[in-house]
Amino acid sequence: MGLVRSTSVLVLVMVAMVSPPIQGQTYRHGGTEFEAVRPMLLPEEKKLQVGVAEFHHHGLLREDGKNVLVVTADRKPVATRVLQQGPGDFCRVAFQVAGQQREYYLFYGGDPPKAGDVPEWGNRSGLLLETREYRECNLNSFESVKGAFESSRPLGSGYVDVVQHGSNPFILTPAPFLSRYSGTLHIDTPGKYGFLTSSEDCSFLLIDEQVVVSAPGRHGPERRAKPGNRKDIQLDQGPHQFEYYHAASGPNAMMVAAWEPNPRGDKPAPAAIPASVFRADSVGPVLVGPPETQQEKLLPHFSFEITGSVPLPENPQHLLGVQFENLSPPALQTKSKIAWEFGDGQTSDQPSPEHVFLRPGLYPVRLAIQRGVKKVEITYTIQVDQRQDRPKDPPEIDLYLPILETYVVGKLDAASLQQLVLTYLWKAELVISPKSDDAAKPEEGTEEALPDPAAETRQMLEREAAARQYYVLAVDAAKAAFLGASTAAGDESLFELARLAAPIARNMLGDSRLAGQIWQGASQRISRPELRAECELAAADIALNDMLLPDYAKALLDKASAAVGKAETGDMVSRLQRVWGDYYAAAGDGVRARENYAKAQQSQPTDRSQVEQIAWRGAHSRSTEQFLKSGRFGLAAAQLRAWQTEFPSDKLDGYLHLLLARYWAGRGEYAAAIAQADQLLTINSASPYADQLLALAAECEEKRDRIDRALATYQSLLHDYPGSPLVPHIQGEVKRLESLPKQ
Repeated sequence: MGLVRSTSVLVLVMVAMVSPPIQGQTYRHGGTEFEAVRPMLLPEEKKLQVGVAEFHHHGLLREDGKNVLVVTADRKPVATRVLQQGPGDFCRVAFQVAGQQREYYLFYGGDPPKAGDVPEWGNRSGLLLETREYRECNLNSFESVKGAFESSRPLGSGYVDVVQHGSNPFILTPAPFLSRYSGTLHIDTPGKYGFLTSSEDCSFLLIDEQVVVSAPGRHGPERRAKPGNRKDIQLDQGPHQFEYYHAASGPNAMMVAAWEPNPRGDKPAPAAIPASVFRADSVGPVLVGPPETQQEKLLPHFSFEITGSVPLPENPQHLLGVQFENLSPPALQTKSKIAWEFGDGQTSDQPSPEHVFLRPGLYPVRLAIQRGVKKVEITYTIQVDQRQDRPKDPPEIDLYLPILETYVVGKLDAASLQQLVLTYLWKAELVISPKSDDAAKPEEGTEEALPDPAAETRQMLEREAAARQYYVLAVDAAKAAFLGASTAAGDESLFELARLAAPIARNMLGDSRLAGQIWQGASQRISRPELRAECELAAADIALNDMLLPDYAKALLDKASAAVGKAETGDMVSRLQRVWGDYYAAAGDGVRARENYAKAQQSQPTDRSQVEQIAWRGAHSRSTEQFLKSGRFGLAAAQLRAWQTEFPSDKLDGYLHLLLARYWAGRGEYAAAIAQADQLLTINSASPYADQLLALAAECEEKRDRIDRALATYQSLLHDYPGSPLVPHIQGEVKRLESLPKQ
């Protein structure tokens, strides 16, 4: 039986596993001094000629992997070869079994053993698969493919049973690769043998260094054996060198070799080349115990398994669940304190925890055990990524949320924080828009009820209220990078994080102050001038239009303008001009406000026709009206801000101001609603929406208990817009307010 890479190391707690080390354990073997040792045990039920050990070397192996040696229980070196080193500090080692011995020691670290002190490899058992990074080559030429393979960087290597794989078994994420199978065909019966190959892209099958059959070029696999596919050769009894080269130039792969002993006729009748022909059953995994070093006889030890992954929408990086198992010697686990560090800033004190990594990568995972005053620890650098063999029932996001909610967000890097924010936003979306199969279905035999718009709106608002907790979690996670001690760094990552989280705080939570703090904090932690200017502009917009702090906003606008310089076009320039227009409108300078709104529109690049622009304006207004009517203020805010960004000159008309004021009034931010009326009267007092804005402003003044201001606003409307259809209603409001008892 062959061996391929598993997601966890084969382990056995060292309890009478092998003979105890002789007194005064020596680390000197093969003419050199090693740093660490692990006991190994062959399985009892198999008669192996080659053992394969998988372990993590905790940083002790050289890049070439040569400082490894396997010895017998009586300390005699055996032929040893490193099959794979990496990713991280994963290592796969093969060694030749010495007679009937089952107990071995794996020494590693330090200097490599002297060549003359280690037996040469001579065993011919097993079929070895090696994969390497893809390198451009001529897929029609065997020599070109072979040359590319030999000069490329190794990815993985291990013993397998047969030439039959649909992917690279040594990597977790599909990618192009080159591969070679090599071994010895042990032919018991001489005669004619037919060979066939089927592969995704090219493959070449060699016997005794001669190409027997091939499928050159770039193509899909051959699904059926046809006449002419089989190539026949005569083989003598005994060993024959076998090789199979393959190239997968894309993410998909297929490599299959088959044979037909004593073929009859032209029509192939292929079968898999049996593993017994390669004597694959004499190669197998061994049990590997905990490490021991010259300094520490008892060290922690653990295994891990990638249990599943959860995808996020339009995101190639999945959330990755990993189960860790503490396999430390029992003597270390009694009356002790356990501490895990997962390499992403998170920790655990559970014996065998489950952890969720927010993105793929290499992580230095540390397990520390303290007994009394003594503390011992070990670090394995592990690769975490999606598994190719996806589970039939993949985990749902709800399985990971309880783990994620325990994370210390200040210790996550910016990219991981962004993943965490996206996770919470996706959960919020699932709450708001549940899967269609979760929706209630009418009972069989009954007619489906007609839609009830009021009930549907009520249910939607209830779902949005339930989703709010995840918006809060998302923003709380992101703000750690900007408002406190945090390890998050990197201009691009920080900017993307702020751009993701600040609008959620501003629109969905209605927390403009926090949104402004996020942008302000980002501007202080980002070095690149153009990104810092983006942050300052966003903070200025909030300070001006949400917080009503024009002086503070102007200081930020001045900084952003200095970074933009003399540029006249582009999204950033357009948004900057629009906010300057808002500033001048708030300051009472209608001329400069109108100039800046016009410049904002002129500098806005667009490839839409006039008809398309009109359609988009209508779509923005209708969507906003509907969201405001249904009380979905978060979506209304997002729509309004997208509208004024795309069509800044619409602020000259007045309807955008009216809807902004209704939004602010709906959110209970009455001062901000009143400010919209003031801005419109400054830039366009003749707007057909001015009377409605003044009426709304008066209502907001009353809700602020400023009755005198409400009366003054109504009187201004009656005086300046005597032809307004609102006059009769306003006259009644004036009488009502005047009749109120004086406070």
